[in-house]
Amino acid sequence: MLLTAEFELEPDNADAIVKHMRKAWIQRKASQPLSFQAAGRIFKNPRGLSAAALIEQAGLAKTKVGGAEISERDANFVVVHPGASARDVLRLIDLTRSRVQERFAIELELEIAIW
Repeated sequence: MLLTAEFELEPDNADAIVKHMRKAWIQRKASQPLSFQAAGRIFKNPRGLSAAALIEQAGLAKTKVGGAEISERDANFVVVHPGASARDVLRLIDLTRSRVQERFAIELELEIAIW
């Protein structure tokens, strides 16, 4: 458990900060399915690993359950198409977790809360 932290920061040029933020935004836009109105990152990355890479290696990229689909841009995102139901998303999450568990013996932890 972390109780305190101390940071030593250095001031930077405003233009350099804006340039860095633009670069990060461009990289995010290129790698995540943000053009879809209903897309969300589903799993936390296991320590030292990428959830997206595990999902791809399990052969699940572009897998669909009803109107829910694993994004081809980033396999850790589920894209929800018109007509999709919450049940579609939950079934796709369950399928993904079980396949990754079977293939790699790694349990993917949810990034989102389901209630």
